[in-house]
Amino acid sequence: GVICPEPFALTSSETCVIKYPDTIVDIADPDSPPYSLIYPGPTLTTFPQQTIVGSTALFDIRNLVGSGGSHGF
Repeated sequence: GVICPEPFALTSSETCVIKYPDTIVDIADPDSPPYSLIYPGPTLTTFPQQTIVGSTALFDIRNLVGSGGSHGF
C-alpha cells in the first residue's frame, strides 16, 4: 500500500546566436593603390538548457500549506 508520487520534469532549450562584427584591415603598399581586406566576424551559437526535475508530491504539499510563500520548497 505504498503510494508513490508521479515524476515531474520541465525542460527548456533556447538557441542563442551571437554575430561579432567584421574586421577591416587597410593595406597601404607604396607600389600599389591602397585597399582593404574584410575578415568576417565569428558567429557563436549556444544552446542553453534548463531542467527542473521533481515529483508531483511537491505540488500537493504546496496546496496543503497554502499560498503564503514557498516555505522552503
